[in-house]
Amino acid sequence: MDSTSESYQQMLHESIQRFFAEYDKGVTDFSAFTSIFFRLMQTSPDPPLETVWFYSALNFHSCNFTIQDPVLVVRELFEVIVTCSSLCNSGLKRIALLAPLIYKLYRLVSEKRGVWLNSDVEFLLEGIVSYTSICCKNPDPEMGSIHLGPGFLNVIRVWTVGRLEGNCTIGDDVSVFFPLVNDEICQGVGVGCGVGYLAGIVMSEAFIMRLCLKFGSGASRAELEEDMRNWVVQMISGFRNCYFFDTLLRMLLEPVLPVTSLLSAEDEVLLRKVLYDAVMMEEYTFLNPQIGIQLIGNQLKNIVVAWLFVADDAILYVRENCDQDKFISYIDAFSKSQLPSHLIKWVATQNGMGEEIDRPKFSTPIDFIRWLLIAEDQGIRVFDDKISNLHAKAVMYKSRVQYELPVCKIDGKTPDNDVFFYTDSEGSGDEKIDGDREMIDSLNTAVNLTTDGRRRKRKGIIDEGKTQVKFCKYHLHENSFGDIRFPFGDDGCSSSGSEVENPVLDQEMEIMEE
Repeated sequence: MDSTSESYQQMLHESIQRFFAEYDKGVTDFSAFTSIFFRLMQTSPDPPLETVWFYSALNFHSCNFTIQDPVLVVRELFEVIVTCSSLCNSGLKRIALLAPLIYKLYRLVSEKRGVWLNSDVEFLLEGIVSYTSICCKNPDPEMGSIHLGPGFLNVIRVWTVGRLEGNCTIGDDVSVFFPLVNDEICQGVGVGCGVGYLAGIVMSEAFIMRLCLKFGSGASRAELEEDMRNWVVQMISGFRNCYFFDTLLRMLLEPVLPVTSLLSAEDEVLLRKVLYDAVMMEEYTFLNPQIGIQLIGNQLKNIVVAWLFVADDAILYVRENCDQDKFISYIDAFSKSQLPSHLIKWVATQNGMGEEIDRPKFSTPIDFIRWLLIAEDQGIRVFDDKISNLHAKAVMYKSRVQYELPVCKIDGKTPDNDVFFYTDSEGSGDEKIDGDREMIDSLNTAVNLTTDGRRRKRKGIIDEGKTQVKFCKYHLHENSFGDIRFPFGDDGCSSSGSEVENPVLDQEMEIMEE
């Protein structure tokens, strides 16, 4: 950091501390600060993000005390940020600058619900989404990797002032400031965070909030689902942004989408179904390196890895819900997708094989994941440790050599005529084990193979005094992967097998049709 940057960071830090002191005194006029930072923006050909954030925060806090209409206050904030961002050279930076606006919109929707309010906010969100799409038209991949300075984390505290009490950390402020993404994504926001990463979060939050507001349209569930599905595909295709798509995938890896403050549990399930459809059933050209946008480093690899886990989750989801038509559609879409080929090519280049490697074909995500884990065991770093959720899932898949599926008929009924599963009333609580011990066991030694190639049966977690759900065992034998080959032989050459046969799919269909 040069002397000019150090002086700027020092001035910003002192200004922020002075703001907090004035705010605590009840001061509502911050014009002295505003004029200083306005001049700073005007003299900079590309003002730092934290300068725009601090300047717009000062304007917002002043307006918040003088304008009664909360929607009007947020609309003026939008206009201020857009005006300031016209000085910036990067579309991704212009999107990242909208983070305070999305935060305030979320506060408005979550705290002051009403038909009139939602209508006004929907109109404003449409404008934000359109503006974001325009900013994505001419992407500059290099700008996405530019790191933010230390000052922006302190400016976040200016926006969240009054929201947290007691001893709070920067991480607490970040979680409050980005309410519509999960904790794992928030943990990536820090000193050195890339502008592209931040822009991906902002786009995802605007995207999710717009979808949440659609639930108040009054349309039937079928009409709502169709409308949302079409809109989601249109937006993903329109944004053509890998940072956004990556963030969306990692949100889908969580058990529950971060929308519990805006949607009921039933609505969250419908939203997840819509997002699964959009991710699985569409082929987005911007993810094709030949005809799409330029990607930096391992960005495409990480996106495909995330998509692979989401695809597996989606297939498991529809199978567990006995949706046979959707199950077949997802499997078919996966087998036809071009995304796995990009990851196979990446694996080949890591071993210096280039185009010489035979390209295996995988019919299910679990087949592909197993192949990637073999590649990682051979020294090819496929799974990124910084993405802790994905890495944990990758480790869990090492022990996944059997599925436990609810017994289900093709008509959606179990042998007991109970939907999707049947119960075993004779189950006792004697087999209850500690959850942490179970996790350690699954991570370390869960794959204990017997002489016939099957995993030894492990005890499941059974809550004492509760009804036990009985599952049918679905074993994946070592030979059930057919002609699967190690990515590279002992001599470093590629294996000869080019296709992974998939009796797994046939067995899954048999289970659903029994």
